[in-house]
Amino acid sequence: MKKSTKIAIISGIVVAVVVSVLAVTVHLRLSAIEGNEVNSNESASHKINEIVNSIGNQNATNSEANESPEQRASEGK
Repeated sequence: MKKSTKIAIISGIVVAVVVSVLAVTVHLRLSAIEGNEVNSNESASHKINEIVNSIGNQNATNSEANESPEQRASEGK
């Protein structure tokens, strides 16, 4: 087999694995949101927005934890 063919096959497998992991993650988050919701009349787009926001919040740093005492003091004024 040519080297380029092997690279293409391995790349395809890696892409399939990444897509599968993302699909499972979204599915589990959606299931968790549906399980926690009291009102099940929400639209699918609202639930998707909640999932995207929760994924985005995991990647964001906690800005309050990184604040200096001077910044905290200036916010309190």
